[in-house]
Amino acid sequence: MIRMSLLTIAFTALAVVPPSPRPEVVVTVNGWLSDKACAAAKVAGDEVTPNGTPCVKKCLDEGVTPVFVDPKARAMYDVKDHASVKDDVGYYLELTGVVDEKTKTVSVHSVKRLGDVIQMCARPPKK
Repeated sequence: MIRMSLLTIAFTALAVVPPSPRPEVVVTVNGWLSDKACAAAKVAGDEVTPNGTPCVKKCLDEGVTPVFVDPKARAMYDVKDHASVKDDVGYYLELTGVVDEKTKTVSVHSVKRLGDVIQMCARPPKK
């Protein structure tokens, strides 16, 4: 009887242990930094191009979420763990970090500037 109880406790303890999380995979991708408000329309549309640097910096100053745009994947990711986001706006970048496709976030490990981006503002013209 005691043996059966010990086996039951052991199996119950194993069943309660959560599965181990997937290991983080560090990737390197190319793209640029933007703000979520300006980049969303472009990523959803046919032409994924950078937004104007002054426009992006203004939106970031207003509290809009910074994003990394990966034109090859036609995707954008909320930026985590990158204190100098505004300093790297306006450059085509090689970003190394952990991309979480489920939450659409990127934890930045390092950024290398590859050159200036060609800038276009996504805001509609005033009438």
